[in-house]
Amino acid sequence: MLAVKRLLKPFSKGATSNLSSRGILTALCLATLLNALAVSSVNIALPELVTDLGTTYARTQWIIVAFMIFLTAALAIAGRASDKVGRKKIFVHGMLLFSVSTLLCALSPNIWVLVLFRALQGIGAAMFTAVSMAIASDVYSRARVGTVVGLLGSISAVGTGSGPVLGGLLLEVSSWQAIFLVKVPLGVIVYWLAQKYLPEDARYIALEQARHPRNILAAFCIFSAILFYTLSIKPLNDNYGIINILTFLLSAIGVLGLYLSRGSDPGPALGGYVLYTNLATNLLVAASVMSSLVVGPFYLTLALGLSFSQTGLVMSTGSFVVAVCSNIAGRLVDRFRSRSIVIIGLFFLVLGSLGMANLQQVYGVAGYLVCSIAMAIGYGIYLSSNNTFTMNGASRKVKGSISGLLNLSRNLGLLTGASLMSVVFAKTSHLSYLSSFDSGLVVSGLNQVYLLALLFLVIAFIAQTVSILVSRNL
Repeated sequence: MLAVKRLLKPFSKGATSNLSSRGILTALCLATLLNALAVSSVNIALPELVTDLGTTYARTQWIIVAFMIFLTAALAIAGRASDKVGRKKIFVHGMLLFSVSTLLCALSPNIWVLVLFRALQGIGAAMFTAVSMAIASDVYSRARVGTVVGLLGSISAVGTGSGPVLGGLLLEVSSWQAIFLVKVPLGVIVYWLAQKYLPEDARYIALEQARHPRNILAAFCIFSAILFYTLSIKPLNDNYGIINILTFLLSAIGVLGLYLSRGSDPGPALGGYVLYTNLATNLLVAASVMSSLVVGPFYLTLALGLSFSQTGLVMSTGSFVVAVCSNIAGRLVDRFRSRSIVIIGLFFLVLGSLGMANLQQVYGVAGYLVCSIAMAIGYGIYLSSNNTFTMNGASRKVKGSISGLLNLSRNLGLLTGASLMSVVFAKTSHLSYLSSFDSGLVVSGLNQVYLLALLFLVIAFIAQTVSILVSRNL
């Protein structure tokens, strides 16, 4: 609380009032909360959407995937655009797009219209998310930027944890449409705060960016590569086929185009094997932890018979554990500066996924919680320590690029996990329409999903161990 109160004092430049400081901080915090809720609150409604919209489990996964595809792909474009047209314009227009598309999500008559508006919602979220930390960095003095960013991170974790609880409660008293409608007034408030309190764009525009016309082509290539990659790992008709092969090739063309668009610019010095290992394991870990959001609601409601509100409470536990453990791990890294902390986090992740891969219905909620908390402890430790060591190993002139790569690898991991895990679960559980299902097959689906997650985590564990040994011998 003391840190927050200090942030509400006038800025170091003395040009902004106490009221403006509160307005800017409130806008950034509420925007962060909205993005977290948009990611986590919808998942719990998937079983309800299958029934209400008369669709299948596999198709409802596109509600998650569409948002994440366009959120991830648009982040790179929005960040670059803010350097040219200004942070405030990108933030305000992003919030407007997010609010309108959220309202349209609630009014969607069928699954594919809902998927379309979720994609637009993802673009809007990317626009204000991409510039939030940049606005904090521009406005606040260096002595306060870290505190602001830390506060935004805490709100993101709390929002992610609260999403399933909020979604479950709304489903108990209303319908799935309420999950979207409740965000609209909050979006309007943030839009008003941003218009009123965010500094004008003129002070942020970096005119030197105009010297790089290839940036637009590079942004297009990034967007195309991410879009087609996600389509390649998500079967359109519940089975992989020629379309998946073609989209994967198109993704590879996007990557090639990105490389060629750099021209003679070698790009930032990325730091070699250690950095690439950190990015790769970041992707594998994110894909693994996505399992809980993909299969958790179905296992808890169908196999264990929990209500929507109970399911939300159970699923939210992990997010709050991640928030606590991430904070503790950050302090441990500052004190001991040992990369072994990354290995400890991966060990807990492996332990938790091993438990989930062998979980049986007889263990009930307690068994699920034990395994889920073990994975949450591991993820909190891993996420904080891996990001800290990666950023500390980067030179000052490429820290922004490295930070972007970390976020991109994490989001790509979440996209990969959302697609692959849903396919494995659907194939194993034979879950199509919820009018008839076998709880035993639902349990088997959970086990198979976490068996794949276990494979990813073992690979990450080995890669990080080898990376530590190699770096010590250099």
